[in-house]
Amino acid sequence: MVSATTPQKKSKVHYHVAVIINYLGHCISLVALLVAFVLFLRLRSIRCLRNIIHWNLISAFILRNATWFVVQLTMSPEVHQSNVVWCRLVTAAYNYFHVTNFFWMFGEGCYLHTAIVLTYSTDRLRKWMFICIGWGVPFPIIVAWAIGKLYYDNEKCWFGKRPGVYTDYIYQGPMILVLLINFIFLFNIVRILMTKLRASTTSETIQYRKAVKATLVLLPLLGITYMLFFVNPGEDEVSRVVFIYFNSFLESFQGFFVSVFYCFLNSEVRSAIRKRWHRWQDKHSIRARVARAMSIPTSPTRVSFHSIKQSTAV
Repeated sequence: MVSATTPQKKSKVHYHVAVIINYLGHCISLVALLVAFVLFLRLRSIRCLRNIIHWNLISAFILRNATWFVVQLTMSPEVHQSNVVWCRLVTAAYNYFHVTNFFWMFGEGCYLHTAIVLTYSTDRLRKWMFICIGWGVPFPIIVAWAIGKLYYDNEKCWFGKRPGVYTDYIYQGPMILVLLINFIFLFNIVRILMTKLRASTTSETIQYRKAVKATLVLLPLLGITYMLFFVNPGEDEVSRVVFIYFNSFLESFQGFFVSVFYCFLNSEVRSAIRKRWHRWQDKHSIRARVARAMSIPTSPTRVSFHSIKQSTAV
């Protein structure tokens, strides 16, 4: 009896720990993403196309994290069974923002590939092109997925899938495709940086190198997390526990890593923050000096009037 219940208790403990990791990671990620969003919003001096793409990627992660919390807080077993309209819309919104994460990462890869490998001037690139890729293309994909779910798998708020029904591949397929294309882009970008632009020391090339380093870290992180959904951890308890913890950590902290590499470690952002800080310090010190200068004549003036009054009385 004890040996039969012990594995169940252990699995429950691991499940609860994984839930805590997920909530903690998504909270930390959401806070970091919001700080990064505000920085890109306030620092107008660095608002070039490259940073606008970073900004939109961060926005997509904010919306995905926010809808994750909505899903966790509203999707009870009773709601799942009722399969009401609003819960299906929440699932559709979550999957839409999930897809936008991949397409904005694809936008990052497109920008770097165009600038470095194709050697086109980035002045030819337009913001609306990337908005269409990042926000526009995922929309018909999710609409097609929702229609498929409505007709072939219309149950449990569209979470999970019925055996033999493959409607989820309607949006998972494009995600895998852009992920693979991005890896090809990165291979070409790294090849060019290693061969042709190694000796270049222009500020633009240095910024490209830093953006490539960030993408080299984040793209595998995003890809590994997604590919884990297709991995079977097996029947071994240790492998399943490691799989659960590893997947929970990577998935929940994605937004945090995106904020760190594309914003907090961004040299343009840090330089703009330092300039603002120095300007604020200069204004503060000038006001302090002016206030001190205005307060200096007050006491001598009062003494002089007092002495004049005394001399008059004598």
